[in-house]
Amino acid sequence: MSNLSRIEFDATPEERNRLNMEAAAHGMSRKELIRERVLYPQRVASLGNGRDCIDRAITAVSRQYGGIPRHQLEPIICTVICALAAEG
Repeated sequence: MSNLSRIEFDATPEERNRLNMEAAAHGMSRKELIRERVLYPQRVASLGNGRDCIDRAITAVSRQYGGIPRHQLEPIICTVICALAAEG
């Protein structure tokens, strides 16, 4: 019998896509990313609170470059933030 525990949660397709993008930017699977965030939150980059950081970035880009829909900006911004966090 294994000593491993299982944590389950529901995620929307958009949330799963975002987790997949973030995991890819960190060179890991979605499962590994979630495990890292749950077990080692102190390792998460200090770019700000995840969703808050993304929302602030989208707002800033929208102000500078009007006319780009939010749903198109989000995956680009998530990829950039994850790449920066991976370097930290």
